[in-house]
Amino acid sequence: MLNDKYRILSTRHLTDSSVAVAGESGIHIDVQDFIQIKPLLNEALLGEEHMAQIFRPEAVHVFTSANAARILAKYYLHQDDTFYVISEPNICCISGSTRKAVENVFTDCKILAESPYGSELAKAIIQIGNITSVNFFCGNIRRNELPDALQKAGIEVKEFVIYENIPAPAVTADDYDGVLFFSPSAVKSYLSANRLNSKTVCFAIGRTTATELREHTDNKIIMSTDISEESMVQTAIFYFNNINCYE
Repeated sequence: MLNDKYRILSTRHLTDSSVAVAGESGIHIDVQDFIQIKPLLNEALLGEEHMAQIFRPEAVHVFTSANAARILAKYYLHQDDTFYVISEPNICCISGSTRKAVENVFTDCKILAESPYGSELAKAIIQIGNITSVNFFCGNIRRNELPDALQKAGIEVKEFVIYENIPAPAVTADDYDGVLFFSPSAVKSYLSANRLNSKTVCFAIGRTTATELREHTDNKIIMSTDISEESMVQTAIFYFNNINCYE
């Protein structure tokens, strides 16, 4: 396949390796962040006394985004004047990139439960049977399924909002063969400034993003086989290399 036979837009930063892999398959990827992540100050996480209570050995910590894990590490655990070492924390998290980020932060963590979606993660946590309370690290825009389900099951959810999702809409001058969407927020941000060409294929990282797309467009939507950057890129490569199969 000739280089740059197809052009797609990623609405989130991609690693150089992902862009290169697509290029080797004749797909040129432009990258434009349509969501900015801003760390937030959460006083409940400041100070040795608070941290010792939150990260006590028996505590269970829940992550539904990679951003939460990275920001917790950079702005709370590993500061200029302090460096908290959390030994073998109990973790429940979304699979894919979120789990990878959590394991980068907590190299010796114990993964008690993981699922690709929040509602399924909640069920997995409940099924463990002996969890009565969790610490939920998240952004200001998060879905309600997980905390609502846990609370309904009698599990206390201590929520720590540590970052803010800020829409960063930008007008794109080009019509693309495809657009990669990694979150419902990115869908809203992109479509607030752009109109999809009727032939543009939308790639969604998961069910919630695909659902958001269906509310805004009748364009073809292809859902990634897994909730990771690598899977999104491979899904786009497979689609364009086998485009006749989708007609």
